Amino acid sequence: MDHRAALEASLELAVTRCGDPQAAIYARLFALHPGIEAEFWRDGTGRIRGEMLSRSFEMCLDLASPHAPDGGQEIGGWGGAFLGTEAITHDAYGIPRPVFGDFLPLVAGVIRDSCGTGYSAAMAAAWAIVLERAASTLAILPDSSGAARVIDVDAVLPPVSERGLPFPMR
Repeated sequence: MDHRAALEASLELAVTRCGDPQAAIYARLFALHPGIEAEFWRDGTGRIRGEMLSRSFEMCLDLASPHAPDGGQEIGGWGGAFLGTEAITHDAYGIPRPVFGDFLPLVAGVIRDSCGTGYSAAMAAAWAIVLERAASTLAILPDSSGAARVIDVDAVLPPVSERGLPFPMR
């Protein structure tokens, strides 16, 4: 079964029927985890959310793709590595790992609901593969302390007067 093609078909159908799914996905995320909306304080235009969602879709397509030399469905593309890196990056932002882990299932749910009666068994199987591979990837990562890392900018950058770059001045 070509899971990638089925996943692509689900995304195309969802967009055809309901338009851009971004608002619905983030509405579900914020309804499930109300405190997370404040983490998007810099995203007044929705561009950060859009970029995050776009990369998530690319990652899902990779997770749905075969990577074994014989065309099998082994994990081995960049999607798993990207997901692991993003989980650790979000740890540093102070995003609890369970909240991070809820994102892709929310995406899959919005896509399924947007497809309506056009959501096929092949689409469901493709999303199940993606969610299974994502959960497996997150399960093997080291635990997060849950604490945001605070970096002292002055300890890692030259003095403000010597930066010569358009860094925000305090």
